[in-house]
Amino acid sequence: MGSIAWMGNLGVWVCPWLVENWLKDKKELDRVFAGVVVKKWPQWLISFSEATRYTPKKYEEAKAWCKENNRPIPKHLLYPRTKGFVTTVQHLRKAKHVKAVYDMTIAYSNHNKWHEAPTIWESLSCGDLSGKRGYKFHVEVKRFPLNELPESDAGLAKWLETRWIEKGEYLEEKREEWSRVGNGHKSIKA
Repeated sequence: MGSIAWMGNLGVWVCPWLVENWLKDKKELDRVFAGVVVKKWPQWLISFSEATRYTPKKYEEAKAWCKENNRPIPKHLLYPRTKGFVTTVQHLRKAKHVKAVYDMTIAYSNHNKWHEAPTIWESLSCGDLSGKRGYKFHVEVKRFPLNELPESDAGLAKWLETRWIEKGEYLEEKREEWSRVGNGHKSIKA
């Protein structure tokens, strides 16, 4: 599991950066979530379940891992790391003020090149990414009540895997939609 970022109230960032040693990561998550459950502060918790940045090389490695482990291969995404997500949800169940998990998918292109994201610097410094910079974005957000998610660790892992396959299908639909000639867009290169 690569990283998890926790944004507290009043815009304060608390980022427990995790390494890929599950025993150490689990202890850090236990410590962080003790505060979430006890203090009941309104907050957002952002979990990047792919645990690393997408690159073509990493995608090929993820596809090979999926084949070796008889897992479905998500389109346009790396296979999710489920342990951190499962641990997060199981801890959040103890926090009665936490009611839902939100699943956010962002589709983007740059000058009709699919899946090319702006740099962090461009995101922070350019007020018109979709203008002269040529970026196009679409954000899809789904809300899942926490009490409707599977109870077991295995069930949660499977639930996340299913979301990832759906995300990949959604991204493929968006890529195809944006690439149609006559839809107000030029052809998009995959």
